[in-house]
Amino acid sequence: MPMITILDPTAQARPGRERVPDPVPSLEGKVVAILNNRWKSMDMVAERFAERLRREHGAAEVLHWVIPISAPAPADLLDEVAARADVAIVGLAN
Repeated sequence: MPMITILDPTAQARPGRERVPDPVPSLEGKVVAILNNRWKSMDMVAERFAERLRREHGAAEVLHWVIPISAPAPADLLDEVAARADVAIVGLAN
C-alpha cells in the first residue's frame, strides 16, 4: 500500500526569544517608523502608508529609514528607531 508523507512547514519558537508585544490599540498621537528595505514597490508603499497613517490613524509623525535589501537592519539603526518611535513597519513590499 502506498504511503503519503505530510510535511508541516510551521517552525517551533526559538528558545530564548522575547515574546511578541501586544498589538498597539491605536496609532493616535504615536510616532511610526517605516524601515524601507528597497524591494520593488516599497518606496511607493512607504509613501502611501505614511499618508494614511497620518490622515486615517492620527499618527503624530512618520519617520523613514532605508535598510539594506535582503539583510537585517544594523543594530545601531534599530536602537535609534526604538528610541524615537512607538511602533515600526518593516519592509513589506516585494
